[in-house]
Amino acid sequence: MTVVGVAVAFGSVLYLVSKGLSLGLALLVGTALTGLLSPMGLSPFAAALWDGLKSPMTWQLVLAVALISGLGKVMKATGDLEEMISSLVALFPKPKALAMLLPALVGTINVPGGAIMSAPLVEENTRALHLDRTSQAAINLFFRHIGYYVYPLHTSMIVLSELMDIPKQSIIKYNALPMLVGLGAAYLLFFKRAQLPPADARQESSLRHLLSFLQSFSPILVILGLMLLLGLPFYLAAAGGLLWALLRNLPGEKRSRALLGRLKELFTRWIDYKLALTILSLLLFRSVVEASGVTSTLAASFFRYGIPLPILVMGLGAVAAYLVGMHMAAAGLLAPFFATLFPPALLAPYTSLLLVSIMFGYLLSPLHLCLALTNQYFGTSYGQTVGKLAVPLLAIVLTALVQLLFLA
Repeated sequence: MTVVGVAVAFGSVLYLVSKGLSLGLALLVGTALTGLLSPMGLSPFAAALWDGLKSPMTWQLVLAVALISGLGKVMKATGDLEEMISSLVALFPKPKALAMLLPALVGTINVPGGAIMSAPLVEENTRALHLDRTSQAAINLFFRHIGYYVYPLHTSMIVLSELMDIPKQSIIKYNALPMLVGLGAAYLLFFKRAQLPPADARQESSLRHLLSFLQSFSPILVILGLMLLLGLPFYLAAAGGLLWALLRNLPGEKRSRALLGRLKELFTRWIDYKLALTILSLLLFRSVVEASGVTSTLAASFFRYGIPLPILVMGLGAVAAYLVGMHMAAAGLLAPFFATLFPPALLAPYTSLLLVSIMFGYLLSPLHLCLALTNQYFGTSYGQTVGKLAVPLLAIVLTALVQLLFLA
């Protein structure tokens, strides 16, 4: 009965999200169904909810995601985002390099549908290569998200790291090789028919442009430095980077008034409170699922029917992300199920396989906003773009699988 209850809850979340209900509300419905349909009883259900609410990790993660959600809008308002792009253009005057770097750079700013920001940049920098529109669309989508496999501020990386209780560095370590294989496959496929333009007279790389890039990128560097070098908790590192972003490029006069104006915008418009509430709903769902004992029951069922765990990880990861069109939703839903199934000695490579499988389903999902916007901008169809993306994405998943099997 426990497995049936959680299966109904999980399916309900996927169904409600596919029908347009916000993920946060859908997760609250799934949490309630888990408590009602499992034999855990009302008192343990309430205790599980309370445990989730009072956990320091819950509020630290909610705070961190809320702060990160506002960072991109702050950097856009201060002019840092525009400066990052212009300095990168000056540093890398090669069309192929820019076509890959520009969407990847924009991808560091977590904004829904952000591929529309990089689409004009890709179009302009591939014009001289005479690439077809489908290749341009695939380049924009693939390279915008390629950094997600190793980016510590990627929301799914954050969620999996916290829910699986594994350092982000460990996930990144095992994602590096699959990402590099995917990069190679994408480069060979997307630029196969590129016509190299004659050398132009654009300015060569210079120290000035490098310094300009580092300064404009400094809010993100502050977060990474505080977290990875000084070992600060993620929410404190995010607060430090956000504060630095707010202080940058203040006008020479009335700096205090300008800072107060930015703070007002941050708390009234720039922070995505809906995303923060979604994280809270995810953590409550996780707490109730763990208390229900379904993971141990599922583990016994999987082993009894002989379903290989790697196949289960790839299948559920890709399908869940494809159905909801949200990588963070799939990560938050699946982490509680797999947390006790992954062997402790192979926790990092299994988590890597889960993340790349989620990204596979997410990037090919028709509900993925970046995919829809990119197709609209370049005038390509879903089938054309997905057909181009599938090969390098599959190469990433298969590399992660081989890596896991080699280590097992």
